[in-house]
Amino acid sequence: MYSRIGKGCEDMPYVAFRDNMKEQKIESKNTTIADVKRVFYCKTSDCQARMTLVNGADSARAFFRRMPSSPRHISNLCSADGYFDTTEYEEEKFDFSAIFSSIIKTSNSPNGKISTNRAVNGGGGKKAISTLLQIYLMCRKHSCYNNHCTDDILVDERNFERYKDGIVGQKIVQCTTYHKIKGEHSHKMNYPSFPYEDGKHIKLNFSSDELFWHFYNKFKDTNHKELIIVLGDWRESNEEDNGIMAECTIYKKRQIHFIKSDST
Repeated sequence: MYSRIGKGCEDMPYVAFRDNMKEQKIESKNTTIADVKRVFYCKTSDCQARMTLVNGADSARAFFRRMPSSPRHISNLCSADGYFDTTEYEEEKFDFSAIFSSIIKTSNSPNGKISTNRAVNGGGGKKAISTLLQIYLMCRKHSCYNNHCTDDILVDERNFERYKDGIVGQKIVQCTTYHKIKGEHSHKMNYPSFPYEDGKHIKLNFSSDELFWHFYNKFKDTNHKELIIVLGDWRESNEEDNGIMAECTIYKKRQIHFIKSDST
């Protein structure tokens, strides 16, 4: 349930700027082999991190990475994209509703993956997306995947204007921990991160005392800036007076994943 968003790399964003004035935005999928040795600049306005291009001219695998000599990123959102290799997965096998049901309803497995079934995995060939982290990384890279609009799946800082007044339905929500709610086995979270201008709060309820204490101890080990992704069937909260705009119930450990980034 913990991972660094990348295969041995600190950060793998797909968007950067060509110039230090941050006027010429470029997506990694649109780069060429001539861009491999050039210097790029972090997409975050006040971040001074310098970036280099990896896998240039390969639109499916290209990404930017902070240079070792560069200042560190100023925000966990700078490097939240992680790394998703499109070539490893069979896009036609992706069915978010089926994966959601499998994660919620099946028993926990040691490796955190859902059990194989026809609805999710289909036939042979390349593997299908099957974990919460894989869905998150895919959504950070693609606006559409197997006819799914990823903006309808992942709720994060990029679509904050759309969801800031309410989150409803089966969604993955990006957040950070805030505090335990007094007198309840529930936790208040910062959405979409902390600090974030005009950010909101959401609530996680737990279906059992065991689940609550399991995550309570893990939340204590975070620094309130470490990104956490939560898969849930979200609903409007009746606690708006307490600053909570949406909530969901956690039934399985696989509904929550902790992400380490370059700035945490």
